[in-house]
Amino acid sequence: DDGKGSHSPIAPQAVDALVAMGFRAACDPMMWTPTSKTRKYMTEKGLRFDDVPIPGPLEEGEGGLGDSTCLVWSGKFAHKYHGHEQPAVRSQGIVNMSPEELVDLIMDSKRVSEYNKSSIGRTDEVVLSDGTDLDNSPFSGQRKKKLTGVVMQGATVIDGNAVFESETDDEQSELEEIEEVVFDDDGHKSVHTITLSSRRERRTRFVGETKLVRTTNKPPLVRKVLEFYTLLHCRALTDDQGGDGFIIVGRGITPASDADKKKSKKGVMHSEILLNVHIIRRLRDSKRRREKGSRKGGRNSKNVSTSARKASKGDLANRCLMINVNHLKSPM
Repeated sequence: DDGKGSHSPIAPQAVDALVAMGFRAACDPMMWTPTSKTRKYMTEKGLRFDDVPIPGPLEEGEGGLGDSTCLVWSGKFAHKYHGHEQPAVRSQGIVNMSPEELVDLIMDSKRVSEYNKSSIGRTDEVVLSDGTDLDNSPFSGQRKKKLTGVVMQGATVIDGNAVFESETDDEQSELEEIEEVVFDDDGHKSVHTITLSSRRERRTRFVGETKLVRTTNKPPLVRKVLEFYTLLHCRALTDDQGGDGFIIVGRGITPASDADKKKSKKGVMHSEILLNVHIIRRLRDSKRRREKGSRKGGRNSKNVSTSARKASKGDLANRCLMINVNHLKSPM
């Protein structure tokens, strides 16, 4: 910040550049080498690097706690700047949560222990933007568009585009059937179908949020505590990035108060997050994704089914694709 509780003038531009670099790195096939298991799986399923795998029904287990189909790549950054010699890891998998629920889980500092068992805690040290006023926030990543022409009756203007209610991404259909599986005391299974008739909007309050967080971890078999001080930012994917989801980026920083100290706290090791990226996309049952911002001659990503059975829209609405890039520098 500027030392007075507000962000510095160049902070929004720095965050924009971090998002652009993180997305570019995560989506660059030339940077990444798959593990042998990942290469074999993608060959068997006919998946290209930028294709979106569409899982089968929820009961098949993909995206659950016991799922072992996470895809992994390794790579290095081509630049010669700080940390370039450190290897980076890219991973991808299905998560049994809606995109909004997963964003809430990652961005909420009070919930870190739900997915990181070695976490001692994470605190929000400085909040540069809380995401409550996206139209005027310099960290939202939104660019105002001027709408021209005639808007048809019944349409809603979203981000400069006229959209009908049935086309919005963050709403479920008015009539949705959900199968509830119940086991009795003898282990017999019964299935009940529940119909939901009310429209439910899914939103996350963390879009546009930008904050500095301090994280402490105590990994097993390590006597010291690992401490990270990180810039964390979340925004919606733009049309040029394919839309249909969110991106969260993180970058380690050094607070001025810590830089003035010549020695670290006893029993604490300071590790640095060179780059963390989380791309979270909605899952669709359509064959081909929207072609927005694609270059001429470029290959379009496709939705590719990885199961012989088709998942219901209700199943896909409560699942998402998560792509991660982790680039870390640690004294360990």
